[in-house]
Amino acid sequence: MDIILVPGLWLDGSSWDRVTPVLEAAGHRVRPITLPGMESADADRSTVTLRDNVDAVVAAIDACAKSPLVVGHSAACGIVHAAVDARPDKVVRAVYIGGFPNPHGRPLAGGFTPVGADLALPDWSEFDDADLTDLDEEARARFRKRAAPSPAALASDKQTLSNPARYNVPVTSIAPEYTSAMLKEWIAEGAESVSEFARIREVEYLDLPTGHWPQFTRPDDLAELILGSVPLTAKQFAESDGVGGWRLHGQGFGAFFRAGSFSQGAAFASYLGDLGDLGNGRLDVDLRAEGVLVTLSHWFSFMIARDVLTAREITSRAEGAGLVADPSQVRSIQVSIDAADINGVLPFWEAVLGYEIRVDEDVDDPLRTLPSFWFQQMDPPRTERNRIHIDVHVPYDEIQERIAKAVEAGGTVVNATHAPFWWTLADKEGNEVDVCGGYGREEAWGFVPN
Repeated sequence: MDIILVPGLWLDGSSWDRVTPVLEAAGHRVRPITLPGMESADADRSTVTLRDNVDAVVAAIDACAKSPLVVGHSAACGIVHAAVDARPDKVVRAVYIGGFPNPHGRPLAGGFTPVGADLALPDWSEFDDADLTDLDEEARARFRKRAAPSPAALASDKQTLSNPARYNVPVTSIAPEYTSAMLKEWIAEGAESVSEFARIREVEYLDLPTGHWPQFTRPDDLAELILGSVPLTAKQFAESDGVGGWRLHGQGFGAFFRAGSFSQGAAFASYLGDLGDLGNGRLDVDLRAEGVLVTLSHWFSFMIARDVLTAREITSRAEGAGLVADPSQVRSIQVSIDAADINGVLPFWEAVLGYEIRVDEDVDDPLRTLPSFWFQQMDPPRTERNRIHIDVHVPYDEIQERIAKAVEAGGTVVNATHAPFWWTLADKEGNEVDVCGGYGREEAWGFVPN
């Protein structure tokens, strides 16, 4: 996929040179950006504005044929966030390294003092010791030699954000010179600089202990964290090595592990506790007398590459505990309602069900134990069918058998034009159900990450 890399203050696109090869070796198209005014130390920065920087990232996003992963470092996290605000429907995920999604009305680099049109790299003595961790004297000399002044406007121009849809774009936050625990404390305390994090629907918090510039001090490790944030289609996740027992399950993937006894299942469930704190999606563990259902999901439906590693680890622990995966038991149900005015009816269903609105056409059980409700645009009103139908998610390798059994039981296949995402079936009285395999769902949404 396309991965856009946006450097922070004083650096150009070449600052990613030790990260880029790892990403390219994994098969991705990497686009390091040199922001306006950073072409050289002698470039004219007198007229360069924050909006010029944001527009440069937006142009890079627009140049991608499919939805890119956009990565920002330090102050560029605010620039990327503004680009997400401009293109929330095109960015599949944002990665913020050593920086925060700057809120509306706040300058990106207000803590630095420019001279004329230039915001020059300060003396190292002005940085905290934590910022300079792993950056030895030789590395500092190389840094200063390559550094160019950033546009002075970045210290004064205020961030402009206007589109609440930016909160729907998932984020990976990588903490280098501070920790994720510290960041979460700042968010809980209501610090203005990190206030946008509290509003973003899904944030994955990761640690990379080093100084402020991991692209110089730990480039390979940084590249691996970026690779782990790459979104996957349902098909890509399912075809990954080591996840053979996992199947599409609602908004994520699940695996059911049969246990010989309740106590065996309970012991296995307790063995997964540490994985729930990793931050890579939501880990749900449902203990039943027959076994344990484990689900990895996200607020929005894309899995990421790091989820594959977690799924493998869960499978390994299950096998070590003597539990066997039974993919046939992974299934979920969604209630779909036709609506002429979706925005007008969502609040009612949110209130009456005690659910939460997700995106702009779903209401979900906050604990993810009950079926979600999806509202389908009906324009114009239709009278030839029920206004409510059921979506049943079936393991993709069992879907044809399930359809055949339904037809044998008196049903008919009404519509197969959306396969392999779903097939529409109906009973003898015309009540419909969509049998969903999940493959092709990203194409159907028109939002393909790869």
